[in-house]
Amino acid sequence: MCFSIMNGVIKHLAETYNVVTLNMFRYWFFALMIILINTNNRTAIIKISDSKKKYIQIFRGSLLAVQMCFAHYCFLELGLIETSAILSVGPLFVTALAIIFLNEKVDWKRIVAISLGFIGILIILRPGLNVFDPLSIIALACAFAYASYQILTRFVSYYDSATTSFFYTGIAGALILSFVGPFFYVDVKNFDWILILVISILGTSGHYFVIKSYQIAQASVLQPFNYFALVFNAFIGIIFFDEIIEIPVLLGSLIVVFAGLYTFKRESIGK
Repeated sequence: MCFSIMNGVIKHLAETYNVVTLNMFRYWFFALMIILINTNNRTAIIKISDSKKKYIQIFRGSLLAVQMCFAHYCFLELGLIETSAILSVGPLFVTALAIIFLNEKVDWKRIVAISLGFIGILIILRPGLNVFDPLSIIALACAFAYASYQILTRFVSYYDSATTSFFYTGIAGALILSFVGPFFYVDVKNFDWILILVISILGTSGHYFVIKSYQIAQASVLQPFNYFALVFNAFIGIIFFDEIIEIPVLLGSLIVVFAGLYTFKRESIGK
């Protein structure tokens, strides 16, 4: 819910401001909150930053920041509904990556479900047809990047606390966007600063919830909850941006969601 509302507000702001700058502001707030919270709790920043997998932490934080910029650009150009439909393949990517990198067990039925999910994505993308938009490939790459971030979040949770992962998510993202964000800066209107504060609070909260979740649950178990983003984004797109749900997008989304939920069911029963 946090990320979906944030996406809607960013789509609105992106009509005036560059998505890189918006995310830079968001990550500056993110980093500032990390510093202030730990200062108030008298917890040394150097202790929190003590990671057993420091380079992976820096990479995953940077990966997420870059992915967010491209995803928000797709929300602006493709729309919330179509981009969310493509991003909905993310849980299937996570399941596939969890098999490879986290050694989570899988049976042939889940492999078939994953394959079915990718067929659903082909229906959404419609490659070879005139309606195909090359930006869809960027959205698909964003889905894979976010899945990789989630797998890395689960991996580092074996070694570091949620607080440490939260630290690197904010600091690494703030640093990398600080290098490029100023080049896209334009003057911000007074009221828009309030909206930037809103997306900053929502984004920071959402990141912490994700990190905390992956600390206490398996990656494959959490995936069904990602599909709520598709529902929330669709409502926001229809109500606030007059978007429509095309039949191929709806059909492909249903196939992807069905495949994802089936893989979750197979995981929950341990078969």
